[in-house]
Amino acid sequence: MVKNIIFNLTAKKYRWVLLIAIALVYFFVYFHRVSSAVISKELLDEFGISALSLGLLSSMYFYSYSLFQIPAGIMSDTLGPRKTIAFLTIFSALGSFLFGIAINFNMALGARLLIGLGVSGVWIPALKLFTTWFSKREYATMTGVLLAVGNIGAITASYPLVVIINNFGWRFAFYIIGAITLFLVLIAWRFISDSPEQYLNKGLKAKTVSGPKMQYISKDLIKLIFKNKDVWILSVWVFVVYGSLLSFQGLWAYPYFRDVFNLAETTSGSILMFVSIGMFLGSPFVGYFSDKVMKNRKKVLIIWLAAFILPWAFISFNTGGLSSNLLYLVSFWMGFFGCGNVVVFAIIKEQFPLEITGTVLSIINVFPFVGAAFFQTFLGYILDFVGGVDGIYPVDAYSLAFKFVLACVIVIFIMTFFVKETLDIDL
Repeated sequence: MVKNIIFNLTAKKYRWVLLIAIALVYFFVYFHRVSSAVISKELLDEFGISALSLGLLSSMYFYSYSLFQIPAGIMSDTLGPRKTIAFLTIFSALGSFLFGIAINFNMALGARLLIGLGVSGVWIPALKLFTTWFSKREYATMTGVLLAVGNIGAITASYPLVVIINNFGWRFAFYIIGAITLFLVLIAWRFISDSPEQYLNKGLKAKTVSGPKMQYISKDLIKLIFKNKDVWILSVWVFVVYGSLLSFQGLWAYPYFRDVFNLAETTSGSILMFVSIGMFLGSPFVGYFSDKVMKNRKKVLIIWLAAFILPWAFISFNTGGLSSNLLYLVSFWMGFFGCGNVVVFAIIKEQFPLEITGTVLSIINVFPFVGAAFFQTFLGYILDFVGGVDGIYPVDAYSLAFKFVLACVIVIFIMTFFVKETLDIDL
């Protein structure tokens, strides 16, 4: 009965079913992205590792995620988003089970690598789907909505995950995640359609329906991508902005709160949850603000990045002097203004033809996660360089690490002024 109702919807109504199916899978993309921060102490104790090794363990997700972005984009343009999402998500489930049973550090590294590979095939196929199911004036808004859902996953990976770990242990949590992920593979396979035309043909006999034609990426189209200066500027943009945000949210905020302010894990989880709340509210807002209010991409990107500089300046020069209320505010502010990548993807999508949308977006999407891997590992190096005692690092170590991030953000802020405006206000 429910099945008949769903598949008898018009394409315009069914796209919301499609969005829900994508969002359910994308929820765990963000969950895995930031979960290492919550279990950082458990991992340090379990495997007897240093800050640098912890950074490496967390960053393995980002290395495999980033390395598989371009293959995932090509798969989206050739095999189609539906098959790409369903197939790769299987690896995420397997990685979750493996992480839960990891008996040593190397096994945990492999599990994180597998998780990163599995979740690498959701975001780019989703953006590809948005180009066919939603209009240009809805694109940034829908991208923001999907990011907001992802941040519900990040919220779940903060304080709620702490509660689960305290009651059942971190390994049990990943067993459950693996089981849920396998179920979501079936949801993706059943309810995602690559285009409105494919959805409308679901009710016809297989013999009368021609499948999507295989697309191929020509050398001329590849040259078109790499000759575009905005591809390079915005690649560096997401490397620095999103990479630094994920480094803070996904790993180093918890040790910072613990070492400098002596906060309990539950309190730290509550504070860090406000990064995700900020992104949850900011992601759809910045998309709508660009699509409908400012009707502009470049100006919005500059405004958001200018605001993103402020929390980094605050914790760089007042690292040990913040009250808990200010930590909540800094976390929320960083999350709300750290989601300008919604506009970045809209700018890139609007400069290239539909047949290579998945590929060009995937090239851009390599860089935030290479950035996250870089910042997580390099900030760990800075902490170890300054030195700590029994895994506890001083205020000066965190101050130096945050100042390095601040300098990088200021440089990319200047570069943003050279980006091309792409939204036609007459549309």
